[in-house]
Amino acid sequence: MGTDPSAIRSIRLGEELRQWRLENNKTLADVTAGLRGWNPARLSKIERARLPVSAADLAAYLDHCGITGEDRAEIEHLATDGPSKHWWEDHEFADTISAAFAEFLGLEADAAHMLDYYLSAFPGLLQTEDYAREVIAAGLDGLSDDQSEAAAEIRVLRQRRLTEEPRINLEAYFGEVALLVGGDRDILARQIRHVIEVAKYPNVTLRMAPLSAGRQAILASGLSLMRFAGDESFVFIEAAGGMLPRKSGRDVRRAERAFARLKRYSLSPEDTITALEHKLEELT
Repeated sequence: MGTDPSAIRSIRLGEELRQWRLENNKTLADVTAGLRGWNPARLSKIERARLPVSAADLAAYLDHCGITGEDRAEIEHLATDGPSKHWWEDHEFADTISAAFAEFLGLEADAAHMLDYYLSAFPGLLQTEDYAREVIAAGLDGLSDDQSEAAAEIRVLRQRRLTEEPRINLEAYFGEVALLVGGDRDILARQIRHVIEVAKYPNVTLRMAPLSAGRQAILASGLSLMRFAGDESFVFIEAAGGMLPRKSGRDVRRAERAFARLKRYSLSPEDTITALEHKLEELT
């Protein structure tokens, strides 16, 4: 398993280093002066999570700055992998995962709270394997059969975050069009049964955006907002080729407003289950 910290830990590591520097009234030049291999530009990139740092280089920097005790222990902890960071690397499909999707998986493994929306399908953390295969086959990625199988298996394995500690809190939104898209009726029926069961989990909230709500309940693309301890958030926007990460405060605020609007115009969790049960009756 690799030694690079997860994306969220890289950000927190950079923030800790920057906070220590500012609290001690030090400039970038002050703390890198005389330290071999370091300069203000490099430290600036590390503080902004734009550049990774090895454990050895970090130790040299901490020694140079005289950072010890609890402060040092916290910083060094952030520079190490958590057990869930690369959970997929031991599986046979690991080489099919793109760098962008690996970032998404790493963040999802660390997230405490996730809001997820898809217009024409159920969100990935709610999909059965058969349903995932249908959705993936309908995509624009042009995956091979082996890649499609791997992608479907990944979606199922990701769902362990819903049942294994620490559990992620999921607010899942889907458009009513997901119930109208043509496909195998039996697969859709099994998918709906699965979603109804998962919606009973105490850490899952499910809402349907009905067509009757009009454009207010429709977003231009799939959207995921992940929240972490320490109030850090990441946004991923669905696009051809995968989910594109957005990390700026402006993007997070836009996503939060979008989900607030979705919640306002979507059905309640209870009415969502009722709608799913009615659709299940039609299918069976």
